[in-house]
Amino acid sequence: MRKITDRVVVMVTGSNVEPHDKNWKECERTWVPKLRELGYKVIIAVGNPDVGFVKTDEQKNNYFKFISENIIQFNTFDNKFGTFDKSIKLPIKWILENTDYDFYFRIDSDSFVHPKRFDKMIKENLQKFPDLDYMGCCLPWMGWNPHQHSREMVCRDRHFAAGCGYMISRKGMEIADKKMRIDEHVHFYVDDWVLGRAMWENRVPLLHDSRIYFESKHNVQINDFSKVGVPDITESDSHIAIQHYMKGKMDDAIKKLKL
Repeated sequence: MRKITDRVVVMVTGSNVEPHDKNWKECERTWVPKLRELGYKVIIAVGNPDVGFVKTDEQKNNYFKFISENIIQFNTFDNKFGTFDKSIKLPIKWILENTDYDFYFRIDSDSFVHPKRFDKMIKENLQKFPDLDYMGCCLPWMGWNPHQHSREMVCRDRHFAAGCGYMISRKGMEIADKKMRIDEHVHFYVDDWVLGRAMWENRVPLLHDSRIYFESKHNVQINDFSKVGVPDITESDSHIAIQHYMKGKMDDAIKKLKL
């Protein structure tokens, strides 16, 4: 049986447009090398600054290239309008056509990953749910206490995995490839919503795991329902494996965690 680290490919959605390039570079000098040490393939995904509103036939046919060992460049915009292409559409096309990975884990470049907790989360969930097709932090938030680990299957309209970090199986990728659609201009930069809609419309359940969390003390999105504040991935007793909105604090986090 293949090792889980050989079955999962991780991509960090980044950009080479300043100042946004600082995010993935911060990931590369903090948690990304640690995850690679555990055996995971971690790739930075960026767009192509030479792509215009009308793609050439060559850009359409040759939709990706590796500009270094761990950086893949997709032929799409390298700004927010390329988010859907860089995050989900072209990565799953590349995976399905060129690799044998069973799972794709998409992580936002402003998300910090605790490597050991990430590894534990993946292995626990794939052991408990061997037919898992879709995993992430469910939005809308359903009132769970973020300081306690919660895990629940959700298959409800308009409930989807937040873009801070989500995983989709090869079966899920095949469904998404056929069923995702862009109905409005805004959909080009809300990949999590477009993917989630394809999943719930085709009754693919989401495994909500609160170890992936969409806000941090550096950027509070909601006042959580229990009024107990936002959990912090750097606390020794924290269960958080992925935390979003680090706002340039990844270096501080890696030092505090003594990783």
